[in-house]
Amino acid sequence: MGKVHEYIKKLRIQGGYSQDEMADLMGIERSTYSNFELGKTNLFSRNLAKFARVIGKDEEDILLGEPRLRGYLSESDVADRLDALSEKVDILSRQNETLIEIINALIVKVDSLKK
Repeated sequence: MGKVHEYIKKLRIQGGYSQDEMADLMGIERSTYSNFELGKTNLFSRNLAKFARVIGKDEEDILLGEPRLRGYLSESDVADRLDALSEKVDILSRQNETLIEIINALIVKVDSLKK
């Protein structure tokens, strides 16, 4: 094996599910599920939880996988992902600040209309 997407496929087959059945049980399109097994997209967050529930494993067990899958992400992969997440947090923080400014402006307008 060696890759998480291959391990996901192995777990599905061990569970006796077709890709169609797995997609139905997860509430997603078959093509979306197929992309997980092909390694085209990652099975993260909500879909990982759905997959884990169907298979009957913890999410962490799936991500850690077989002993030889542990350490799947290189240090540079982790660093790249952390950088991307940091950028997203910065964007969300700026959007939050903008929303607060808009809300405060609306409060001022509402208060002036009351007078």
